[in-house]
Amino acid sequence: MAEKAQRETRAEKQARTRAELLATAAAVFAQRGYDGASVEEIAERAGYSHGAVYSNFAGKADLFLAVFEDYMAGRAQELAATQRELDEDAPLEARARALADQWMERFAADRESFLLHLEFLGQAGREPELAERFGTRSASLREAIAAYIAHYEEEEGMESPLPPADLALVLRALGIGLAIEALVSPDAVRDELYGDFVELLVTMLREQGSRDGTSASARRPAR
Repeated sequence: MAEKAQRETRAEKQARTRAELLATAAAVFAQRGYDGASVEEIAERAGYSHGAVYSNFAGKADLFLAVFEDYMAGRAQELAATQRELDEDAPLEARARALADQWMERFAADRESFLLHLEFLGQAGREPELAERFGTRSASLREAIAAYIAHYEEEEGMESPLPPADLALVLRALGIGLAIEALVSPDAVRDELYGDFVELLVTMLREQGSRDGTSASARRPAR
C-alpha cells in the first residue's frame, strides 16, 4: 500500500510539474512570441531545470502544442457555456449568432493568443509533420462546432445542403479570416459582422428548406 501511495505521489508531482510548465510556457509564448521564446527561459521562470521540460515535452514545438491544446479545450468550454446561458426556447438563429459573437469577443479580448497561433502556423506550414499535429489539435474545436450543428439540425427537424463537418469548417475559417482582416483593417470589420452573417445564413437555410420541401439528403453533394 505504501508503495502504491508513493507511486501516486510521484504521479501527482509530475502532473503538477507539467501544469506549472504549461502555465509558464503560455505566459512566455504570449510575451516573446514563438520564435522569441526558449525552453531555457520557460524552465527557469517556472523554477525547474531544463531537464524537467524535456522529461515532459519533446521540445519547444511539443510544449507549444500542449499549450495550444489547453487553449482549444478552454475555447470549447467557453462555447458550451455560451450555449447554456441561452434560453432553451431561443431560436436556432440566436444560438448560432451567440457562438459567432463569442468568437469575435474572444479575439478582441485576447489578440496576443491569436497572433501567436498565426506565428506558429507559419512555422508549421514549412514542416508537414508539425502542421499535421497542429491541425489535429485545431480540429477539436471544429468538431465541437460540427456537433452543435448536427444537434440543432436534429432538434429543428432540418438539414442544410452541406454536412455539419463542412459547415463547421467553413464557418471556423470565416471567423479566422475576419479576425485577420480585423488585425490589418480594424475599421472594416464591425464587431457584429460575423454574427450578422451567421444569423443570416441560418435564416436563409431554414427558409430554403421550407420553400423547396426537398429532403436534405437529396440536396447534399455526393461525398
